[in-house]
Amino acid sequence: MMKFRQIEAFRCLMVAGTTNGAARKMNITQPAISRLVSDLEDSLGFRLFNRAKGRLEPTTAGVRFFRAVEENFLGLERLSQVAANIRNEAPEGISVACLFVLSTTLMPLVLKEFFRYHPDVPVTVDTCNGPEILVRLQDMKVDMAIALDFPAFAGVEVEKILRVNVSCAMPAGHRLANKAMIYPEDLHGENMIGWVPIISQNYEKEQQSLKDAGSVPRNVIKTHTSHTRYAMVANGLGLSIVEPFAAKIWEKHGVIVRPYAGEISYEYVLAYPGGGIRSQLMRDFRDAVVKVASDYDFGFDARSKSTYS
Repeated sequence: MMKFRQIEAFRCLMVAGTTNGAARKMNITQPAISRLVSDLEDSLGFRLFNRAKGRLEPTTAGVRFFRAVEENFLGLERLSQVAANIRNEAPEGISVACLFVLSTTLMPLVLKEFFRYHPDVPVTVDTCNGPEILVRLQDMKVDMAIALDFPAFAGVEVEKILRVNVSCAMPAGHRLANKAMIYPEDLHGENMIGWVPIISQNYEKEQQSLKDAGSVPRNVIKTHTSHTRYAMVANGLGLSIVEPFAAKIWEKHGVIVRPYAGEISYEYVLAYPGGGIRSQLMRDFRDAVVKVASDYDFGFDARSKSTYS
C-alpha cells in the first residue's frame, strides 16, 4: 500500500533530479530517499526509474505517474497554505482561473478595483484554456473562474457577465483598414489566421458566416490562443476573426481591428465550483469583475445588444 512519505520522496526526486537534492529537500539521508522510492515501486508494481551508471532516469511510467502526483499535490499544497494562513491569522486568499487573453486585459483592471477595498488579500491567477478551467472548477482547485460560456457541466455553476461581438484584425495598411465594418465576403481570398477549436460552437458560426457569403479565404495558420493570432496578424501573415479584448494592446503593434458583420458573439461567464459557500471576499471579487466588464473600453463598439449586470 502506498504511503504519503513514499509519494513525497518520489516527487522530491523528480523535481530535484538527484537523490542528494531530494534528501536535502526532505531533510533525510540519500539511502532513505532510495529506500522510500524502492518501496513505492514495490507497491505500484512498476519501475519509476531506470538505474544505470549511478544515475536515475525516469521511466515512461514514472513520468505518467508524476503528472498524477503533481495534480494531487497542488490540492494538498493549497490546503497547507490555507491552514498556515489560519494559524498566522493571515488574510484569506482567492484563487481565480482565467483565459489567457483575459489575464492580460480584463484581469489587471479587476485586481486594481478589488485591491481598492482589499489591498492585503492575496489573489492567485491561474491562466489556462477552457477545458482546463472546467477541470479546476470540478476538482475545486480554484474558487472561481472567468471564461467563455460553456454547456451545462456537472459540479459547476455559471453566471453570465458579458456578451461581445467578434471583430476582424488586420495589419496596418491593409486594403480593408479604411472600412468601418468588415463583411464575410470581404475576406474572400485573404490569408486567414484561424484557431484550433476547443469549444466548437463559435468556430462553426465563423465558418458558416463565410460559407453563406460564398467567401473562401486561405486558412494559412491555426493557433490556440488569441494573443498568438494577434501576433501573427501584427507580423503581416494574414487577417483573423478575433475576440476584441486584446485589440487595444495590439493596436500599438500595428494591428487594426474593425467590427465583423458575421453576427457572431462570445459570451463570458463567472463560474464557481457547484454547491460551494461563497465568502464575502468572493462576492466582492465578483462585483469587481462585473463592474470592470461592464465598463471595459474596447476602443470601439464591441458589445452586443445583450449584456448582464
